[in-house]
Amino acid sequence: MKINDVWQRALKTFVQAFLGVLIPQIVLILSNIYEYDWNNWLTWALPIITGALAAGISAAWNGIINASEVKKNGKDS
Repeated sequence: MKINDVWQRALKTFVQAFLGVLIPQIVLILSNIYEYDWNNWLTWALPIITGALAAGISAAWNGIINASEVKKNGKDS
């Protein structure tokens, strides 16, 4: 199984999901900069949690796909 490929795909998915959640949050923060509570832990936790979940799903999905290809082909490449 190509485990390195699975990790690379999971990392890319994490970055995409993290930025996809973080960028809109930053825009909302900047639009209310004077009223924003900077102690709000969700500012950074929500993008990290979302990215981690997406990366986990990506790793599991790609691991299953790679494992089924290895089983189908009968060899590990």
